[in-house]
Amino acid sequence: MFDFKGLINALLRRKNDDPVGDLKSATIWVQELPKSDIGQAQQEIIKALGSLNTNPTTSLKERIRVLLYLDEKALTLQETLCREYLAAIDQPSSSAHQQIHTILQFWEEMANGYRLCIRIFSKTGGNGEIRKQIPLLTAKAIHFCAMQAKWCHLRYLPVEPGVWRKLHRLYQFAEQENFDRTPVQLYPQQDETTCAAEYLQPMMLHLANPASLLPAQIEMVDFWLDTWAKSLVIESAFRPHRQLFAINLGDTKPARKLRRNMLGEKYRYWGVGMLLITITKVVERLKQGEMPARLKLSEDCRLPGCFELIDEVTRRWSGQGGTRKHERTAAQKTLLAVQGLGNIVAHLKGRHQAGMTATYRMQDNALDGQTIIPPSREAELFEEAQQWQVENESLSGYGVTFHSNGAAQLKIGTLISLKEATTPKLAIGIVRRINNEPPRQVHAGIQTLSQTPVLVSLHPLPGEKGRPASAIYLPELTKLELGRSLLLPSRIYAQGKLVQLKAQGKAYTIRLQNEGERGGDYVRTGFDVVAKH
Repeated sequence: MFDFKGLINALLRRKNDDPVGDLKSATIWVQELPKSDIGQAQQEIIKALGSLNTNPTTSLKERIRVLLYLDEKALTLQETLCREYLAAIDQPSSSAHQQIHTILQFWEEMANGYRLCIRIFSKTGGNGEIRKQIPLLTAKAIHFCAMQAKWCHLRYLPVEPGVWRKLHRLYQFAEQENFDRTPVQLYPQQDETTCAAEYLQPMMLHLANPASLLPAQIEMVDFWLDTWAKSLVIESAFRPHRQLFAINLGDTKPARKLRRNMLGEKYRYWGVGMLLITITKVVERLKQGEMPARLKLSEDCRLPGCFELIDEVTRRWSGQGGTRKHERTAAQKTLLAVQGLGNIVAHLKGRHQAGMTATYRMQDNALDGQTIIPPSREAELFEEAQQWQVENESLSGYGVTFHSNGAAQLKIGTLISLKEATTPKLAIGIVRRINNEPPRQVHAGIQTLSQTPVLVSLHPLPGEKGRPASAIYLPELTKLELGRSLLLPSRIYAQGKLVQLKAQGKAYTIRLQNEGERGGDYVRTGFDVVAKH
């Protein structure tokens, strides 16, 4: 008989003078592991999983017992590693990034272990006790495959077709065995779930278009789906007026928006009516002052950003998001890209120092600008810029591709200045979509905010303390439905704040409006002109 208690004790025992001779003490020890030991402990558990998954002599009963035990004991370790990695995701030099292989390998080995149990059961059968466990084992297998998909999204990588295929086959097995909606509990102290809910969760996360969300937002949406996915009902009957999405269980692709040609015995369908009702009730209770954590929105849910994210994913799930306002056309040209507000401001200052002049007029309720760029020294100012290749373009932006140098990863919401290599035309944009293609190819979608940015400076009002700060004025773009706005350092922004805007000898007192958008180093906001000086 396989001694799974002895295995865990052997794995977790550090020294002879630190005994963990029973399961209770082992559990306490795991929870109190210092950070320096957690990664190593998880790696040892992964090795044990790998050994178990490749051992053909272990009986199904003992295999299930060991797997469930390792799963439960590794939970706290894995949660800690994931939390540390996500907290440091914007810090490429952090040691937490070294644990990504351990995190991914654990998801894979756990999924393989549960799938193996299901495969053995399908071939050989089992006693009544084992049969009762199969719904739980299947739900766990689906869960761990879903984690593999989610962690691809978190790193903007494509989900392997094999992961989708495993998810489809596991759900199909649950459906065939008639326990797809049987309640199970993945872990103690967690709410009940079903195989159907666990299967629909990665599908709905994919349909939320995670390539355009920040990692923290992806994590939050997935957390919400722990609860929200239970309000979805997957069906084999085709009801086009009630359903919105479909999946082919015989395919290797994720869910897609329903089309009338999606017919066949392997297609499954679902609508979002009950989901939208659930979300509406949550939003109403939030507006009434209910704490987000009490509504199972996580303690990281902060208003008003949480409202905005709920609204955005709701639009996408209801079929209202994702429609392009402007037609894309294929293009082949090179753009020179500079990232970050500080670098863009430095570049614009350099353009002035190179002899560029800017002409604009300012009125009480309008500020229009047009830059005039001389040919001299323009290339020198972009010497350290990245070269991006345009794949397509539209009135509102570009689809680009480039090779990452690995030094700093591109992020959703990053401010970008773009200049065509052959012309002096300069644009300001924001990264809206990222798809990484191993090893270092990056595809990105850039929304254009302005083709005529104007460098301005913001000063404290007379008598107030503070230092001037550079900012960028973006004129109104009627065709793109973008009002005039300012890009300013996030450290100096405050709603309703009065500052003096100065440029080329002219000065205005302005009042900053509500925060329109916030990035890592900037805020984009509208403003009112209070006085002209």
